[in-house]
Amino acid sequence: MSLTEKRKRAPSLPQVEPDLLDQGITQLSLEIKTLQDWIADIDSDDAEPRRSYEDMLRSRREMLAALQQQKANLSNTANH
Repeated sequence: MSLTEKRKRAPSLPQVEPDLLDQGITQLSLEIKTLQDWIADIDSDDAEPRRSYEDMLRSRREMLAALQQQKANLSNTANH
């Protein structure tokens, strides 16, 4: 299985308490905002730091999406 295929398949996430999910979502949202601010402040000549921050930002967004999906799944399970 290629890396792209692995990324596209549904993640098998362990069950996490709702409070921890909320804390993780809040933390990642703050980190994303901070990284966006840092990227905005980088000079256009500083390609290496920009690339590094953009990689971190992409990673945080992926983690945030996974936590939000898990929270939605948990909410759906609780409503049924």
